[in-house]
Amino acid sequence: MQRILVKQADGHPTVAFRETIDVKHSSMIPNGTVLQMVGREGEWVKVISGGKLGYIKARNAKLIVGAKKSPASPPAARPAAPVAPAPVPRPAAVPFTPPPAAPAAQSTVCTFTFNGTRYTIDTSKTTMDADMSTHDWIVQNVPNSGLRRSCGVGRCGSCVCMLTYTDATGNTAYRSFNSCIRPVLANNGMSITSSIGIGTTASPHPVQKALADHNGTQCGFCSVGMVMHLYAKLQDSPQGLTVADLDRMVDSNYCRCTGYRPILDAYKSFAVNASEAPQEHVSLKERRAKAFKAVELPRPIVKPVTDVAPQPPAARGNLRGTVGTAEWIQVSSEAALSSTLQQLSKASPAPQDIFLVGGHTSVPLFPRNSDVYVQVGTIPSLQVCEVTDIGVNIGAGCSLTDVIAYQRIAEHGHLSPGSNIRNTGTIGGNIMIAYEHQDMSAFPVDWPMLLQATRATVTIVDCVASTTQVFTLDEFYNMPSMKFKYLQKFFIPFSNAGDVFVTCRNAQRHIYAEAECASAMRCNIQGGKIVANSVFMVFNSLGRTPMRYPAIEKAMYGIDPTDQGVFQNLCAQLAAAIQPMSGNVAYKRSLALSHFYKFFLNMQPSLPASLSLAARPWIPKGVTQGTQMYQTNTSRSPVGQPIPKVDGLKQCTGEAQYVQNIPLPANCLHACPVLATSIGDFTVSDAGVADKVDGYHGLILAKDVPNNKHNGGGTTIADKVTGHIGAVVAVVLADTPQRAVQAAELVQVSYTNVKQQLIMTCEDAIAAGSFFADSKNTLKQGDVATGFANSDYVVEDVWNIDGQYHFHMETQSCLAIPNVENGGLEVHAATQLPVVCSDLLCETLLKDKSQIVVKNKRCGGGFGGKLLNSILPAKLACVAALTRVQPVSLVLEQFTNMKMLGLRVPWRFETKVGFNKDGTINAVQMRPYLNAGYLNQSKGSVTAFLGAMDNCYNIPNWDIACTICKTDLPSNTSMRAPGWLPGIYNAERVISVVASKLNMLAADVRQKNFYKKGDVTPYGFPLNNWNIDQLWDNTKQSAGWQDMVSQVNTFNQSNKWVKKGLALVPTKFAVGYSTPNAFDVEVAVNSDGSVSVMSGGTEIGQGLTTKVTQTIAFLLQIPMERISILEQSTQVLGKHLGEDITGGSISSELCCLASKNACHRINEALAPVRKLMPDAPWDEVVKEAYRLGIPLRFLAMDEGQAKPLDPAGHVYNTYGVAALECTLDSLTGQVHLDKAELTFDIGTSANPVIDIGQIEGAFVMGLGYTLTEAIEYDTKGAMNAADYLIPTPWEIPQTMNVTLATEVANPVTTNGGKAIGEPPMTFTYAAIEAVQMAVAAAAADNGKTPQLCLKAPFTPDRRFADSGAMYTAFKLA
Repeated sequence: MQRILVKQADGHPTVAFRETIDVKHSSMIPNGTVLQMVGREGEWVKVISGGKLGYIKARNAKLIVGAKKSPASPPAARPAAPVAPAPVPRPAAVPFTPPPAAPAAQSTVCTFTFNGTRYTIDTSKTTMDADMSTHDWIVQNVPNSGLRRSCGVGRCGSCVCMLTYTDATGNTAYRSFNSCIRPVLANNGMSITSSIGIGTTASPHPVQKALADHNGTQCGFCSVGMVMHLYAKLQDSPQGLTVADLDRMVDSNYCRCTGYRPILDAYKSFAVNASEAPQEHVSLKERRAKAFKAVELPRPIVKPVTDVAPQPPAARGNLRGTVGTAEWIQVSSEAALSSTLQQLSKASPAPQDIFLVGGHTSVPLFPRNSDVYVQVGTIPSLQVCEVTDIGVNIGAGCSLTDVIAYQRIAEHGHLSPGSNIRNTGTIGGNIMIAYEHQDMSAFPVDWPMLLQATRATVTIVDCVASTTQVFTLDEFYNMPSMKFKYLQKFFIPFSNAGDVFVTCRNAQRHIYAEAECASAMRCNIQGGKIVANSVFMVFNSLGRTPMRYPAIEKAMYGIDPTDQGVFQNLCAQLAAAIQPMSGNVAYKRSLALSHFYKFFLNMQPSLPASLSLAARPWIPKGVTQGTQMYQTNTSRSPVGQPIPKVDGLKQCTGEAQYVQNIPLPANCLHACPVLATSIGDFTVSDAGVADKVDGYHGLILAKDVPNNKHNGGGTTIADKVTGHIGAVVAVVLADTPQRAVQAAELVQVSYTNVKQQLIMTCEDAIAAGSFFADSKNTLKQGDVATGFANSDYVVEDVWNIDGQYHFHMETQSCLAIPNVENGGLEVHAATQLPVVCSDLLCETLLKDKSQIVVKNKRCGGGFGGKLLNSILPAKLACVAALTRVQPVSLVLEQFTNMKMLGLRVPWRFETKVGFNKDGTINAVQMRPYLNAGYLNQSKGSVTAFLGAMDNCYNIPNWDIACTICKTDLPSNTSMRAPGWLPGIYNAERVISVVASKLNMLAADVRQKNFYKKGDVTPYGFPLNNWNIDQLWDNTKQSAGWQDMVSQVNTFNQSNKWVKKGLALVPTKFAVGYSTPNAFDVEVAVNSDGSVSVMSGGTEIGQGLTTKVTQTIAFLLQIPMERISILEQSTQVLGKHLGEDITGGSISSELCCLASKNACHRINEALAPVRKLMPDAPWDEVVKEAYRLGIPLRFLAMDEGQAKPLDPAGHVYNTYGVAALECTLDSLTGQVHLDKAELTFDIGTSANPVIDIGQIEGAFVMGLGYTLTEAIEYDTKGAMNAADYLIPTPWEIPQTMNVTLATEVANPVTTNGGKAIGEPPMTFTYAAIEAVQMAVAAAAADNGKTPQLCLKAPFTPDRRFADSGAMYTAFKLA
């Protein structure tokens, strides 16, 4: 056994193997030996074995040994350069001869496989558009494809499939990709695989089963994308992946439900070192963590297809055909590309827009209707990375995934874009974005900046002149035209001894988000001085292209980088030179200066300990981990058992059906709304649309709506006057979803009498006196005047908490199918209230309830967004279907969804607090204002607020008066914990105000003011089951609270710019039932003993159907597998008193109660048979009951609900406590969440893993609300939905532990559990408080008086501003 020493070819540190390889000392390593290596893909490395040299290349993290030298001569050892090399004069344009390539046949037929089946598209016959996406084509042509679509722009990952193809080296590549943005014609000669293609519920693939078994699916809409993202990576990494590799993988797949922890656990179960990741559910009795057993993973196999896919580039042929109004040309060699561009240059008339397609990943953000699409992503010579003696040549067609292997830019390259984009997006395409869209504030990709800082050059081929020429990137940006030219390759020179290279990046969210400022800076230091001509600093997001400041660079020549005075002078010059073009100018300028500071810190020979952490470009994130603690009770099994969701595996395979997956009837049209961008009188015109969009089927207008009055969300379609921004003014119909969107963009809406001064915020409404009248928005207890008079301090405070978009992964969706027999409709709607939806549709359409049937199987997320917000999309689809007497499908794009419909209600709080020196609070006066939008749908939020504004604190004197503001935005609506969340947040804000004034730890102020058992709240609820004190103490103990406090204080005293903060926050969530009979459930025992169930509660990811199934299985004493949950239908539901409105976290428990009542009647009906057949099995008993004519189908209500304990209708409280620790880089505002300890009283859980999933998911959603999900409107009410940033795995705590804390059953509910979907959202105020503590520590160090944040979410720019970092305080030692 001999250890092999591996060094990277450019002289970077030795790469370590995971294991020692057995090599005979007298010979070279045999060809084909696979060495497991921790390293980056695509790097050449030098192998020394037995005194012999060889060069091998890492591909897909494996090393394949080749000959003694690499295809390009390996780099020779370079002596340290005393001075930077003089610039080499670039030659003028030289004649160009394309690299030799095998001739390729030309064809008009695109051929590919999907899940092993061959498909062809004849471009000479098809009516599709040239850029039709892979997703859209498959969904329209392949039944049961299992594909999902949400954002439509390649951001969310729900559409991810695997692309299999032959790469430039002749190897088979497996890459995950976004099917919603890749043109289907780009797949010629390749293979596509979706989740349903690798396994089904009957025979699942281990990846699918792992995700389901780890409870990594809730609503399930993202699950197929998660599966294929991992599956493709495993395919492409046969040597295996580490826990760290897999933990960082989910960078471009969104999940709104789970909080990511169980998904990451499922991913990490496939790691080669999975035993090193302690991640298992454990019982309280064990009180310890174990590691998941690693899943035994067979080599993933794609269904073999030998005739068409994948094919070598030459064998694919040159696809060419006119599709729609454009021509698609696929070329497989540079010779073919040059010839094609030459031909196009001579065409008459010449095409106006020629689009060279690499990965097609930028088009969703920069739409274009090109005349000619030339696919260059299939040219092998453009995809070659070649090592030379002095640097690396990178083909312009190399994917970003391949380029990211270059070590100096690897870590930065992982930050944005996400890996699904990097897999198909090319380096040449990214550079062209910078060239064609020279306003980098619009889409500040960092790759041009990174290449610039490495001194890269680009070779450009001019096909008309048949020449090539080399340019610097600075020169390239100033080229007048790139028409009939293409990028061939980039050259990156090796680094030199003494080089310092630093890259930084800051955004509102750390990964996959538009940068506020990014930078790449390099210089060379020799003899303690910066070498002349070696300084190269590039800043992104400041100007129209990556910005350099030559005067500053030149001023650095020859300086001593340790000289504080010189450094400060440079900072002042740079501050004056930086003039950002857009955005938060002050923040961007400050970030650039902070990056410059970090650059200099990295030049120092040594740093004091207090500055070492500040030198990091960003706070790194370690591998996530955590434990889940709970108890189980087998006495009522399967109730109480940690059983994965009954639909989980279906969701992972793609067999679970959502509205958008229902097979479309013949002649189905697709709808897209046209939204108002102004308020005023308007007219609509579709003149010319039909000429530009094939398959356009006209408009639906207000005149087509039978009853256009306000109901369930307001007017269906605006008539002559728009009432608010985002109102629907028309609906476009077309034969495909893509064409409907295109046509909607072309519809002309003309406005007159436009409202100039929009009312968008509570402040605007206060200034304009724009309020809704409502007299029931007050609450008083005691006498606040007396309380203030008896207080040592009286402090006034104002702050705002913003709205939040639901961002359910399944957007609003509806399929309306005319019933020609009765003149009605069958409506498949993604809704949380099918009965109410049916009622409102009947009103709008002027139909009887017998004519309108609403159906729904499940929703891909809801969070309140599928309540009233689901009504308008359903009405639009139904009006169109009745008008045209054709089926109509409406599936909103995610960003249209956000612009058209309301969000969580934003609040403004004006508060006055009276308290004593010891922290006792005597009186609170609140004047909350809430932004309801155009219509007042917020009364329920006010009611919930008034039942939550005290949280856990016994304050004797209250005076609250809420005011509901009317604004010009869409009507805001319920979202997870509506009213409760702002009520509890502001109660905690009161604590923060007191703690800040008294300089006390907020946790101590909280404990000082806790309720006691038996106290009564201001709204009359008796706290007879109060247990916060116990949960508080348990959480402090499990988190090690005292040690956390001590360690944070020590850390903050020891570090200048990097600070820590912590928080300990409780929650009391009052649960009430809206009506005496809220839900109905039908349970039917079939003749074979199987059971069919229709639940009035909608499965939206909360596990309702699983808990109902567990309950029925226990009560009837049958296996869960015998129970099937049917889709909801208003033909059955709502026929009694049931409202069947899923929300308030009560649906699962009330549906279990209704199920219990139905099962009770079934058991009563079966009792005589059982008496006759006491030992007979279930199936025989049922068979005999059928023979005797005993009915076994019962529709039952949730009769027997607990009686309210206060006037507001509350029946019990859910309690919890959260401890949180964070780290802040005050130089940039970046925050890292280090640890969260979450404890919840859930009673006796009906399903612990489902309840833990709800806790984690709600908590992470709350972290988004508090830290990343900022909403910005311009003065015209327009918002950039693409910039809305929900959390990714990077935003979750690195360690997250969850404990279900008690064995005491809740006597109010059927299974003894408590509401859990919304309560954990409310203690996420801990994030605000922990960050505030870190910010306050930084501000104090900077001589600034600490202040509480003025607005949530507490985003990086606000954190930075409050920290008070100024470049004049930057010290080098």
